[in-house]
Amino acid sequence: MFTVEPIPDSFFAGVLEGPERFTVREIPQWNLEEFNDPDLVLIKVAACGVCGSDFRYYAGENPWAQHTLGQFVPNPPNIVLGHEYAGTVVAVQTEANRHLLGKRVAPVCSKTCGACEDCLAGRSRLCAHTVHMGHGQGWGQRDFFPGAYGAYALAWGASCFAIAEDLDFTEAAMMDILAVCLHVAETGSIQIGRPVLCIGAGPAGNGVAQMALAMGASKAVLVDRSITALEIAERQGIGHRIHIETDLNAAAAQIRDIAPGGFGTVFDTVGSAQSLAFAIDHLGKSGTLVNLAVHDEAIPVNFLKLGSERRIVTSCNFEVGDYPRALALLQSARVSVKEWMTPVTLQELPDWFARIHANPLEKGAFKLVMVPET
Repeated sequence: MFTVEPIPDSFFAGVLEGPERFTVREIPQWNLEEFNDPDLVLIKVAACGVCGSDFRYYAGENPWAQHTLGQFVPNPPNIVLGHEYAGTVVAVQTEANRHLLGKRVAPVCSKTCGACEDCLAGRSRLCAHTVHMGHGQGWGQRDFFPGAYGAYALAWGASCFAIAEDLDFTEAAMMDILAVCLHVAETGSIQIGRPVLCIGAGPAGNGVAQMALAMGASKAVLVDRSITALEIAERQGIGHRIHIETDLNAAAAQIRDIAPGGFGTVFDTVGSAQSLAFAIDHLGKSGTLVNLAVHDEAIPVNFLKLGSERRIVTSCNFEVGDYPRALALLQSARVSVKEWMTPVTLQELPDWFARIHANPLEKGAFKLVMVPET
């Protein structure tokens, strides 16, 4: 074991004990050697984003399994949530990873098996044997399942990406969602010169819109109930913004004025029956509808509306190769996340989770970022 500073025997972490039972408690330090993976390293967490999927775990769902496996898998107790993180490497197990010590990094939050049919076919994002930070499956039986809501977190040395010295850790912590957004945009087959529509202007919708514009979309239209989300998009100069108070259909006429021929790609970050129907209604010929929020719900579809080579796809996760490309876009300022952030401490997180779960339409923040107390 190689370290750059003394490592405490325990630390405080945000632990999901069960549905709607999220608490901050002291847990034992992660013992790298007991995981039987020599590539694991220890990160001193500087920032960890709060992902929308974390609220679904809090509610008792398992969004990773729903998206990746297409089924519900119960969550084990005592998951340390958090998978959007950045920090400094403070301990490694092998000489091969010793060069990482002291490095500022944005780690990929998961590791796939590399041997299954999906991994061998280049679909590692769909690997059923994925080991994932902030997610209970893949780690075997444990008292606590690793995540990044806390002072320390695990990562894999092979997928720790060094970040520029002038890139703030809070921005680097957005790398996971930006890599997801890059994959989503590519799944949507962006057609150069055609507009895109994002139903939902939260971090996912915002990030996808930025990626689509970087890929050549002519304009991006964002629809949301949140005035805060639309104001952030406006500050970033992102396309057309439409506020919806209650019913999506109230925006239909305005959207048709913007894109009378429909959209080359529609991204649905909501995943409801209404949002799906609305997305199909505004999908142009040979257009692609990408669903980002798979729920266990039967939704009828009028297949006549999918004529003219329209198609519906889902998107989940990302390939490791998407990560450095997304990082390059962030570090070159072709995409921006500075406007997203609301920093919070670890101790404040349980109240935020309870409040947002009780009233998800009035979140009070666009993107929470946990910054451990020093």
